[in-house]
Amino acid sequence: MKNRKRRLLCGVLCAVMLFASTGSVLAVSCTNYSDWFRPSYNEMNELNLIPSEFAGYDLKKNITRGEMSVLAVHAYGLITKNAIELERTDYFSDTTDKTILEAYELGIVSGYPDGTFRPDQYLTRQEFFKIIQNFCNAVAYHPSVDGANLSKFNDSGSLSSWALEAAKICVKCEYVNGTKTASGLSLNPAANTSRQEAMAMFLRCFKGLRQYYYEVVLSATVVIDEEDYDPNVTVTDFSATRYVTASTLNVRDSWSSGSTKVGTLSFGAKVSVTGKCSNGWVRIQYDGHVAYVSGKYLTEQQPASGSTPVTPSTGGNGAAAEIAEFVMSFVGYSYVYGGSKPSTGFDCSGLMYYCLTQYGYSMNRVANDQMSQGTAVSREQLIVGDLVFFGYSGYANHVGMYIGNGNFVHASSPSTGVRVNSLNETYYNTRYIGARRIITG
Repeated sequence: MKNRKRRLLCGVLCAVMLFASTGSVLAVSCTNYSDWFRPSYNEMNELNLIPSEFAGYDLKKNITRGEMSVLAVHAYGLITKNAIELERTDYFSDTTDKTILEAYELGIVSGYPDGTFRPDQYLTRQEFFKIIQNFCNAVAYHPSVDGANLSKFNDSGSLSSWALEAAKICVKCEYVNGTKTASGLSLNPAANTSRQEAMAMFLRCFKGLRQYYYEVVLSATVVIDEEDYDPNVTVTDFSATRYVTASTLNVRDSWSSGSTKVGTLSFGAKVSVTGKCSNGWVRIQYDGHVAYVSGKYLTEQQPASGSTPVTPSTGGNGAAAEIAEFVMSFVGYSYVYGGSKPSTGFDCSGLMYYCLTQYGYSMNRVANDQMSQGTAVSREQLIVGDLVFFGYSGYANHVGMYIGNGNFVHASSPSTGVRVNSLNETYYNTRYIGARRIITG
């Protein structure tokens, strides 16, 4: 399937925003680090990547599980700008530290079977590999391990099974290079890792993910997923009479469902075909003008009386794409609890309420009530314009609109306002409870 994206930002602006400073640089002063780490240390300070909690840390000492949680959550915020609302605070018997709980809810870290987290326990290198994999997933990046090769490491066989895929990802993405020893290159999976070693490896990961998230999520626009789109379509003259098999067939000014709709044809309508398109569409005569329809909803024989019409899939095009573009026009607006209009700002359901009512849809006002509207669709069947819902135990406390490529637009939180996120981010993936198709035109 080919995707056509409507790009709303110019390349220069994208580059400026991506590589500009993440804000005023607040250097965090640490102590006792090696000369080889100095360039990474300086770069991390330039990126505001060293958490303030690390001030005064001896970077040659081993990093703990709690400290790694702090670094990961801090980096997550820099990349995604997401605000995290904790569901619970009683996950562990030995800590209620907010940052550790955030790291846990983001899927970045995990606890032990006995209910502890052990924040002061030193982190092993293979635990670090796993945290890197989880961190990638938290920002909607799911790298493939195809082609990853650990054979160059003389101790790869000592990796725990739960860390094997993570190690492959770290090596393939060049986050981890290994340690040179007298016997060759080693991963040292069971060894602890120093703060500076962990920070250097994490910096490599952060830079790649920051660029990925900006390009794939923060810069996302409405995507029209259309199997029929082809910029190199050819049309061959062809004369025939055909009949409409769809309940309602859209007539368009070009040969794709993303083009302008100029009318409709009803079930059983007689159509004068004048040409065949190489992508399966056909050219027709419509009200004395040249127009196009999808050929898969035409047949040579007039449908029998009483036969059931086919219901065409919109593929997120037409009205759905137009409404999604309208919702996207409010990206950057403020989040205001109870807000449902541009002059005041929006909450999540208020944004959906306002935008859909502008197009004539009758909408409930709160997210859980909106989840009772329209038709339920599976995640695999999502198209542009579908509403996606988040919450717990079947109760929806948040809603957004799907815009394609796994992304959705929503009024997120007071700190971030209306923005785009990915369904594939761990935070939203674990809270996703369903979708509804309300837009039918």
